[in-house]
Amino acid sequence: MKFKVFLTILKLFYLKLIGKIKKIDTTVEIGKENKSSYNNILIIFPLKEKAFRVALYSFRNLKRKKNTNYYFLINSIYKNHFHLSGYIFDIYYNSRNNKAEVDRYFYNEIMKNKKFDMIIDLNNEFLFDISYLINNMSGYYKIGFKNSYSDYFYNIQLDLPSFGILENSYNKINMMLE
Repeated sequence: MKFKVFLTILKLFYLKLIGKIKKIDTTVEIGKENKSSYNNILIIFPLKEKAFRVALYSFRNLKRKKNTNYYFLINSIYKNHFHLSGYIFDIYYNSRNNKAEVDRYFYNEIMKNKKFDMIIDLNNEFLFDISYLINNMSGYYKIGFKNSYSDYFYNIQLDLPSFGILENSYNKINMMLE
């Protein structure tokens, strides 16, 4: 485990050194008047089963807004259990190596050509590949959970409750979308 942490730190240091990753320094304003203007929202569902099920339950009543496009990235093995309407793309996750690869169409077309108003990472554990993907995307709000590396990837960071109740955190994010 310590080797994986060391490897992650080494990757981040290298990418920071060559300028591929920078700490997010944009100031964001959160207000009710901005909520109606969200056109494109990307939600990255957790790759691990337990967190995925909690997230899916928490977002079961996600209210669709007029003129808002929802894009979802989900682990390909849970695609049959996913019922939210929007544009759904796969993430292929190898749990042994802790590696994630995004659907090629999403990577080549959507990610590079679409400006998202909000990018939400629902993974409660740090996953380098997902965080790096978010870092390379264009979005005003980048929301994720606080961890040792989150300053590089998210401009809105949520605390995970110490007792690990994910549903409360997911409900906060769901309220931001209302």
